Amino acid sequence: MILEFSYRFEAAHRFLNSASVPCMTPHGHTWYATLGIEFLGNQLNRNEMTQEFTQLKKQWKTLVTDVLDHSYLHNINDPIVEVLKSETKAPRLLPFPNDPTTEAISLFLFNKMDLVFSQSDKSETFRVSFIKIQETPTNSLHCTRDFFLSQKESIYKNAGWWTETDIESRSYYGSND
Repeated sequence: MILEFSYRFEAAHRFLNSASVPCMTPHGHTWYATLGIEFLGNQLNRNEMTQEFTQLKKQWKTLVTDVLDHSYLHNINDPIVEVLKSETKAPRLLPFPNDPTTEAISLFLFNKMDLVFSQSDKSETFRVSFIKIQETPTNSLHCTRDFFLSQKESIYKNAGWWTETDIESRSYYGSND
């Protein structure tokens, strides 16, 4: 059984390493992010549920609505970041080791939530199955567990917010590490 929890967020990004001028220009999207959680148990609880949904989706909702929403997702080498830091009080900047493509966003969010679930009391009964990111009404992708596992080593080549279990920390805003 796979449970899905979806939230919408508004965020901007741009690419430094693209042949597409529109993608190299800072721009925003109304994104939809869906977390798929696989129930590993073989029977429902006494209330005929896997678990209360609010307990399963709380940290995902916080990550999407309190961290991603109204953030600038950026390559750590993006020169615009220094201007934003100097011109904006407490900018919401979320660094990526490379361009924040939809694929990269899905992988880093998968890693973040996989850490959260694997280090929780739910680790024996639930695990992240997929992350779906919809960038536009016509473009979306599913990052499956198999694909995530094939990329996991490259995700850890750089430390960052995606390797921390703390969802609500603002320590990575405006940080370039």
